[in-house]
Amino acid sequence: MPSLHEAVGELLAADRPVLFLDTCVLLDVIRSTHRCLKGCAEAAWHLAKLVSATPPVCSLVVSSLVPKEWGDNVQGVTDETIRHLRRMEEQASHFDDACRALGIAVASPPTAYGRCGLAEALRDLSQSLIDQAVRLDEDPGCRVRAVERVVARVPPALKGQVKDSAIIEEYLAVCRGLRAAGFSRRRVYCTSNTADYCEASGSLHASLAVEFASQSLIFTTQLPWALREVRS
Repeated sequence: MPSLHEAVGELLAADRPVLFLDTCVLLDVIRSTHRCLKGCAEAAWHLAKLVSATPPVCSLVVSSLVPKEWGDNVQGVTDETIRHLRRMEEQASHFDDACRALGIAVASPPTAYGRCGLAEALRDLSQSLIDQAVRLDEDPGCRVRAVERVVARVPPALKGQVKDSAIIEEYLAVCRGLRAAGFSRRRVYCTSNTADYCEASGSLHASLAVEFASQSLIFTTQLPWALREVRS
């Protein structure tokens, strides 16, 4: 994994828009069906295509903490999705039974929601985004600043989350390096963790808004939104 300095150099050389991803957004790809996250899976698919294109259209960056955090949660999230799809299949079967009993025509046979491999395909798509991303190495300075955020209760550390603080400190550090080098491409951050990043109104916490604006970092809370910003 590259150091922050090496990552900045890699992104400068690539000279394309950069999307920084939080763990929750990557897990959202897998649970997009049962959380009714409209357009999430499609956006992830398009994003994977943009990153793997020749030449790539954008760069992805994940914090040093994201791969492990994703790995710790992926099986549970995948299993949750499989259970949801099986419930859908069972409900569809009951629906068809009732329609047949009442003589109501059904357009097609029941869909094998739980047996079509969708949960596994979504998991693999989420994994592919991590695999294609610049994966940052742990940075001691960022960890120190993350702890300072927790002590001062500065968002996203209002509830004492060191991980969230470390992730955003790494991303802000990369953005500072890019800005100092005159990088002009878009920088976008995507997290669905609105509880820690946003005010009750849904807007970004004021202190974070200042930090993001100072580094020209665009804040988004949904993958389709992030994709639009990257493409703009």
